[in-house]
Amino acid sequence: MIGRRKRPDGLPFRLYVRAGKFKTSYGYKLDNGKWAFRLSAATNNPEAVAAIRDDAIRRANELNGNVVRAGTVESLFDRYFEWQEGLPADSESRKAEGTLTENRRESKKLIAVFGKMAPDSIKPVHAYKYLAARASKGAPAKANKEIALLSAVLEYGRKHGDLEENPCRGIEYNPTRPRQRVVSSAEMQLMRRIARERGGSYHIMALCAYTAFLTVSRPDEMRALLRQRITDAGVQVPVGKRKAGHAQRWKLIYWSPELKATVDEALALQRTPGVYVFGNTSGQVYSRSGWNTIWGRLMDYCEAAAEKEEIPFVRFALADMRPSAVTERMDEGDERIVDATGHADGRMVAKIYDRRRERKVKATR
Repeated sequence: MIGRRKRPDGLPFRLYVRAGKFKTSYGYKLDNGKWAFRLSAATNNPEAVAAIRDDAIRRANELNGNVVRAGTVESLFDRYFEWQEGLPADSESRKAEGTLTENRRESKKLIAVFGKMAPDSIKPVHAYKYLAARASKGAPAKANKEIALLSAVLEYGRKHGDLEENPCRGIEYNPTRPRQRVVSSAEMQLMRRIARERGGSYHIMALCAYTAFLTVSRPDEMRALLRQRITDAGVQVPVGKRKAGHAQRWKLIYWSPELKATVDEALALQRTPGVYVFGNTSGQVYSRSGWNTIWGRLMDYCEAAAEKEEIPFVRFALADMRPSAVTERMDEGDERIVDATGHADGRMVAKIYDRRRERKVKATR
């Protein structure tokens, strides 16, 4: 058993130094009491002592898992992100900043599983086991995205000679069922009422969600909506993901009485001056984890109130606002819905956002 150091010396865990009159040595002691390595140098040679100290610290950190070892999948991920961030802003190969941020989050789970492996040691069976394990925990679609990222990183490694074949090529991904949630007006009203009663962050989030519904906007577009985008004519919302260096596209949602009242209420509630319309208590954008935590509590309160009042209610997310708005407007025959979403054509709108279960048409005669 390794005991506590009698005197802190700044060395990594399990690395010990012994400085004698003639010889100085550094050694790493395993949990069974044996030495993994011992490096020695003459005490009267400070340069040699400094060299073995640096070497010993490097080896100890590797044994302790505190550094990324060369030739591993983890180091390949580091190289991949370094390459992406080093690309020119207008490069077609560079991913959008939002995508890279999401990829870094996804990479953590992949590194936890594959990080210590050599890239050329990964087999298709490993990817299939990962997909199955994540699906068993209720995240089949997320697992698909993570394996797609792993495939992209391994393909980058293949281009640079780290492996001959990409084991993720041709993988059969988890079957997924497209989300069909459509939030009803009654559910929206309940959410807004409960949030207003609770106040604080709950109220701000409810206003953000309702504004996303009224403007047919994506979650990230609303959470990071800037005050300067509130104009006399309406709300100016960025359209879609943008690569660095590319011109941003915008959509202008003209004021309606309800949209104007909702945005004005959100601005009046801000306790800390900031540049965001729906900022947190510090005036900053809600982080994804922070948003999900508070929003989950709001949904709990809504479920409790619905049960008490004996009215139907099913939990929903900020991401459900856009498809719910599209579905409602298309059901009403809105012919400008494609412009409202900001898409270049109606294919994505029809495929992803239109969740009508019944199509209503008039007979030609």
